[in-house]
Order: sequence, then structure tokens, then C-alpha cells
Amino acid sequence: MPTKYLLSVNSRPQPGVGVDDDLWIKWYKEEHLDDLVNSKTATKAVFYKESHDFAFKAKEPHPRGFLALYQTDREEPLKSKEFQHDVRQNSEMWPQQKPTSEIGDFDGRNYTLIQEFDPKKVGDSAPPYLLTVEMEPSEANEKDFEDWYRQEHLDLLSKLPGYRRSLRYVIGPKAFNTQGEPPKYLAIHEIDDVHAFDGKEAEAANTTPWTTKHLKEAKTFIPRMWEKVYSKGF
Repeated sequence: MPTKYLLSVNSRPQPGVGVDDDLWIKWYKEEHLDDLVNSKTATKAVFYKESHDFAFKAKEPHPRGFLALYQTDREEPLKSKEFQHDVRQNSEMWPQQKPTSEIGDFDGRNYTLIQEFDPKKVGDSAPPYLLTVEMEPSEANEKDFEDWYRQEHLDLLSKLPGYRRSLRYVIGPKAFNTQGEPPKYLAIHEIDDVHAFDGKEAEAANTTPWTTKHLKEAKTFIPRMWEKVYSKGF
């Protein structure tokens, strides 16, 4: 059973600080995820890198190509004393052991769970791939948007090869590192195969009149595919 809250953090090393992607991944695997879970800021955590082996290509690649997802019992985990006192704020890995805030470019978001769709009873896991979809429906379409997910879309997605489950969230309070105004809704679709969205099942799910309506009328629609690097707590 997922926790009520989720902290999602897109990140990358700041350009020009002397930290490449390999060192960034090493820091997450050897220090940061462990710190968040061991301090009990989060109960479980998974770190992903963006996969570009995905049929739907964004017009402009997102600059932050890494994603950490933290299941947590806290609505605002980055405000907790555990995060502030028990999570390292710098690292010997960084040049001149600078604060991590000077090394990383972060976009953190607090979310609240609104739906778990788990028809196969898979439960909590750290899937090898997942698709995140950020959406902002118009106010006039919001109820219909909810009905579309619950009455049609998730059931069709569950027919994809290697489908595990879907989790849906609504945005929560801004974190200190939240960038801009995030879309209101986040869906996370857990899958075993990066090509799950390439086949006829995905085409059937994404071309219904109801789906077409919401994709066309959404204020924001941002799909991104992710490949697992490391997990902690599962």
C-alpha cells in the first residue's frame, strides 16, 4: 500500500560545477537516497534516469533528466526535523565539498495520493520503468477528467504488456525547491517494459474519443519515461 504522500524531485548537476551525470548518480546511490530513508524522512525511495526510448517525443527535452520518488508519511517532508538534522547537506564527493544546494539543480514537489489502481494486486515495488504524466485540465473539464481516468483510461492502460499499476496524485504545498507552478495532477504508470507504450494496446488506450478530448483540451500535458537506477526500502 503506498503512503498518503509523495515527494517527487527532478534534478541534475548544475552546469559548470565539475560534476557529471555519473558522479550525480553515484551520490544518489551511495548517499542521498539512503539518507532520506534512514532518517525516516521517507519510508521508501526510487531513483530514475530519463529514458528517451519512448514513442512520444517531447518537443523540447526537459533539462532535469533524473527523478527521485520518495514515499513518505509527511505532507511536507523537507520541512521535517529529520530532513534538516539527519540528511547530509554536502558531500565529500563534491568539488571543495561545496553544499549540495550549490551543486544540484532541483525541482521538488509535494503530492497527495488520490487513487491507487492495482488490478493485478502487485502492491508496492520499484518497477524497472515508469511513465509519469503531468496534466492540468481546464476547470470546466476537471470532473470529467476524473471520470475519464476512473471509468476508462486506467482500465485500458492495464492491458499494456508488462503493466503493473498506476498511482495518481494531486499537487500539495510548495517545497522550498519547487520551481514555478507545477501542473495540478500527476499520474505514475509502473511497467516492466520500456516499449509497453509502443503497441496496439497503447494505441487503443490513447485514441478513444474521451482520451482525445482530454489530451486536446488540457492546459498542460507532459509525459516522460523513466528507467530505474537504484531503490531503497523495498
